[in-house]
Amino acid sequence: MSRFQPHPLFRLPRPQRAIIAHQGSLTRLLRAVCQEDFRVRVMAQGIATPTTDEARFLGLPPRQRAWIREVQLEGDGSSWVRARTVLPMATLAGPERALRRLGRRPLGSALFQRDPWQRARFITGESVIDGHWGRRSRFQRRGKDLLVTEYFQPIFWQVLASAPFHFHRVRADARRPL
Repeated sequence: MSRFQPHPLFRLPRPQRAIIAHQGSLTRLLRAVCQEDFRVRVMAQGIATPTTDEARFLGLPPRQRAWIREVQLEGDGSSWVRARTVLPMATLAGPERALRRLGRRPLGSALFQRDPWQRARFITGESVIDGHWGRRSRFQRRGKDLLVTEYFQPIFWQVLASAPFHFHRVRADARRPL
C-alpha cells in the first residue's frame, strides 16, 4: 500500500467528498451500491512494522510491530477500495484479539457492532503513488487504538456515477448491525 498524503476535504473533487467524509460504516455504504455481490479479498495480513506516518498517526514509537491487514473491498467483481488496517499489539489483548481472525469478513462488522469503536481522528488525502483519493481514520475503544487507511479506486467512482444510488447520511449508522 502506498504512502498517504493528507489534503483538506475541500481539495477533493466535489462528487467524492460526501462518500470519503462518510463517518458511518463504509461496508454498509458499499453494499448499498452493489448490484449483485460484495466481497472482502485479503491481500496480506500478519505482524509487520507500520510505516513512519502510520506509527506517528497512532502515536506509536518508531519500528514498533503491529498486526497489519491489507484487503480489497470488491463490489460486483471489481476492486472498489483498497484498505490497510494497523492494529498495535497492545490493542490485540482481551476481546479485541478476535480482530486477528476476521478472515474475509469486513472490519466494519467489528467496528460498528453493539459496542462500537469511536472514530477519534479522521483525515482525507491521496495515495502518493497513484493519486487515488482516500481517508485515514483512527478508532478507539476502551483505551485501545487502530488505524484504517482506505483508497477509493477509479472504477468505484465510475460505478457510483452511473448507479441509481442516492447517498444520504444516516446518524444512527454506527448503531445498526451489518
